[in-house]
Amino acid sequence: MPATSPTPHTVLPPYLPTGPPLPSDIVPLRDDQEREVIIAVMGVTGTGKSYFIREVSGISNVEVSSSLHSCTAEVQSYSFPYAGVKITLVDTPGFSDTTKSDTEVLTDICAWMSLNYREGKLLSGIIYLHRITDVRMDGTSLKNFKMLQKMCGPEALQNVFLTTTQWSNVNPALGAEREENLRHKDFWGELISQGASLEKFEGTGESGLELIYKLMEKEPKPLSIQCQMVEKGMALVETDAGKFINDELISVQKKYEKDVEDLERERQNAIEEKDNEMEVIMELEKANAQEKLQKVAAERKLLTELYQVEMRKHEEAERERGEERERSDRAVIAVDSNDIPHRPKGRLIRDTDDPREFESEPFDVTIEHKSNIPIISNSMIKRLEGLIWSPHTVASRDYIIYNQAFYRCKPNSLIKIGNREFIIFTKY
Repeated sequence: MPATSPTPHTVLPPYLPTGPPLPSDIVPLRDDQEREVIIAVMGVTGTGKSYFIREVSGISNVEVSSSLHSCTAEVQSYSFPYAGVKITLVDTPGFSDTTKSDTEVLTDICAWMSLNYREGKLLSGIIYLHRITDVRMDGTSLKNFKMLQKMCGPEALQNVFLTTTQWSNVNPALGAEREENLRHKDFWGELISQGASLEKFEGTGESGLELIYKLMEKEPKPLSIQCQMVEKGMALVETDAGKFINDELISVQKKYEKDVEDLERERQNAIEEKDNEMEVIMELEKANAQEKLQKVAAERKLLTELYQVEMRKHEEAERERGEERERSDRAVIAVDSNDIPHRPKGRLIRDTDDPREFESEPFDVTIEHKSNIPIISNSMIKRLEGLIWSPHTVASRDYIIYNQAFYRCKPNSLIKIGNREFIIFTKY
């Protein structure tokens, strides 16, 4: 009997677990270093992108859809610490979206990728999700898979994980058979032969973190579409991915144009034969076909015009987010060292040079400890004299989770206000 679907839960990945043992040739980062690993999570609507991110990151406010209706309307990123580095998972709207055309989705993703490429940020990998419960690879899935191929280009395929999901909803033997079928050249075989990996997501945070850890070892690479748009200055419609979707739209447009012509011919025949009922039917069907034709024409126009609009929108949104991040990142959590052995309380401080802020209303915090060299205040030394380590001391890699953000203990951060000493935790 297949296992039941996992119950959504919150895991705490920052430094716990630390991930698989580091190979001996990898030198762990120092505390004053920060490395960011950026991974895009992609796939058609309903494959579980948001669910994957929530399970892996432990960030509980990632909205997860329980249907095939998309709950990711735009590109969103979620960061958390894991195995000593900063992991950023990028939730992308799915192609075949319920609220956006494929052109709009591609434009949104490309605008985000171009902006980050200009800022020197490269993807360490792409996790492309596909339901193992799907009986066959339908036309929509094949089209989106081709879109991925065009966006990446051959050089970045080694950093692409073609990942099957929803294994708890299928018989293991049947799932294994479908997984093997995906290796066929008509489906994923070509990309696998060029370096992409076929992976499995078991629906748990631990399973997802294994994928993350594998990608952490990859060298970040630019995607073909990033090089084409940023380095070569191509318009979206000129890129390989843009040409592919434009060719698809042209094909659909020709089909609807023929449908309109055929329906008009049948309507004229009905008029000649004085078949009023058939005339009305043909008129309605023609109107429906014309509406579809207009949508396709509008989508082709969007392909050439919308990218610049999306770029401006993303730049403005990034500017606003940057200003908000600056305000938020300046805030720290100060914990009175006298409270550490008992019930730690934190205060949100925006200006550590203002003693009045240390009199603000405190709130309960939980300090997650790591075995590291502890930071011990003078008052704590007096109370803990003779002890080398105690769970009541605070180490330089200990952290607090507050409002879905991680605040890490800042080395040498003691601030004395009057007769009190505060340990400072800065936002990760």
